[in-house]
Amino acid sequence: MLNSNLASLPPSMLHKILSNVATSHLRDFVSARVAFSRFNQVAREEYFYRFVDLFHMNDWIDEVNAVRTFKLRFYQFGNPEAIYMRGMYEFFVLHLLDEGMDKIHLASERGLLLAKCVDDLLNLAFSVDDR
Repeated sequence: MLNSNLASLPPSMLHKILSNVATSHLRDFVSARVAFSRFNQVAREEYFYRFVDLFHMNDWIDEVNAVRTFKLRFYQFGNPEAIYMRGMYEFFVLHLLDEGMDKIHLASERGLLLAKCVDDLLNLAFSVDDR
C-alpha cells in the first residue's frame, strides 16, 4: 500500500522526500533506495546531487566516523584484508611507499592471496629499478 501511494507522487516530491532522508541519516537513505525503485531512480539523477542540502548532513559525519572506527578495529586486531587495504592506501594514495609495502607484505605473510600477488609485483617492480 505504501509503495502504491509513493508511486503516485510526482518526481519533484520524491526528490524532496529523499533529500530530507539523505540529509538526516545515511542508513535510511540507502534503505529507501533499496526499498523503492523510484527513490533509487531519483537518487541516480544529476539534479538530486546538485540540489541536496549539504549543510545539514551532520549525522553522516557521525556514521562515517562509526564506520571508520569499525574498520579500524579490524586493522588493530590484525585482519589481513584490513592490513592490505591500509597498505594499498598508504602506498598509492599517501605515497608512503615503504610503510605501504610493509603492510602489504604483512598481509601476504598472514595468508591473503591478493596481498601476496601485489607484494610479488611490487618486489619485482622495485627490484628492476635497483638494477
